[in-house]
Amino acid sequence: MKNSFELSDICYRRSKRAKYLRITVKDTNNIIVTIPKNVDRSNAKEFVLLKKRWIEKQIFNISKNIEFTKQNTKKIPFSTVKQAKTHLISRLSEIAEKNGFHYNRVFIKTQKTRWGSCSGKNNINLNLKLLTLPKKYQDYILLHELVHTKVKNHGNDFWEEMEKYFLNPKKIAKQLKKFNLESCRLW
Repeated sequence: MKNSFELSDICYRRSKRAKYLRITVKDTNNIIVTIPKNVDRSNAKEFVLLKKRWIEKQIFNISKNIEFTKQNTKKIPFSTVKQAKTHLISRLSEIAEKNGFHYNRVFIKTQKTRWGSCSGKNNINLNLKLLTLPKKYQDYILLHELVHTKVKNHGNDFWEEMEKYFLNPKKIAKQLKKFNLESCRLW
């Protein structure tokens, strides 16, 4: 597991909009330093050296996350996208009916950053990659989006509503972060 980096691993990008030096660690081989227009590149390199331990910690955490995801995700057990979509829509409908939720439309997509979302019009977007998760987390996300049909934010009212369906929902949300959405394999 890689937990260090070489200065040659770093990509320096100048930005007209950036106000501060920023380091982004996207994965174990993708470290980006954003440099504001008024900052010299040598200052950016010094900044990287000052932040070396922080960068190594980020690389370690990402490596750990990738290993966890590889061990804990599975390929979707459906032979076609249509079957997978049908299953997700059916499960959402089942959970909604059982718990008295109403939604407008459902869209199934393959997204890079979200497991699901709910619009102001109660349209629910679900990520097809949900099917790579264990059933407990699938149901949590489906219910999470259904609760957003009643409570549109993540305030106390939202979490109180979630507690009606899941014991300690914030803990489940935290556990869900261990699954790396970008590395989920569909087939």
